[in-house]
Amino acid sequence: MCRFIFIVFLFLIACSHTKKEIKAEKMLLFSSLSSSQTGIDFSNDIAEDYNNFFGVFNYAYNGAGVAVGDINNDGLEDVYFVGNQKEDKLYLNKGNFKFEDITIKAGIRAKKAWHNGVVMQDVNTDGYVDIYVTV
Repeated sequence: MCRFIFIVFLFLIACSHTKKEIKAEKMLLFSSLSSSQTGIDFSNDIAEDYNNFFGVFNYAYNGAGVAVGDINNDGLEDVYFVGNQKEDKLYLNKGNFKFEDITIKAGIRAKKAWHNGVVMQDVNTDGYVDIYVTV
């Protein structure tokens, strides 16, 4: 009986955090930053119409993609966003959660097809990340 009381006592001590304390601990892990703070302004909006819905085009709701990789070998992870109906965007990481839109500088052209994925990897082993967009 003594063991049972001791185990119950340990259980009660272990569960002594209040819901407010647990919620406060979780809130400290992440915080939302606005596009004005980060420089990243991207939203993959899809306009639905007769030709663009799941019954006709089964990729309509799959979303697009995002890839992270260090394109200039500065030790900071840069971000490439793919838009289904919107233009893709490439953001250079300047540090401290600040990014610069370098889409035009990088020569990323206007798209002519539905983009639905992206990956960043040094495929040709030249020491620089390659960007592959799936269509």
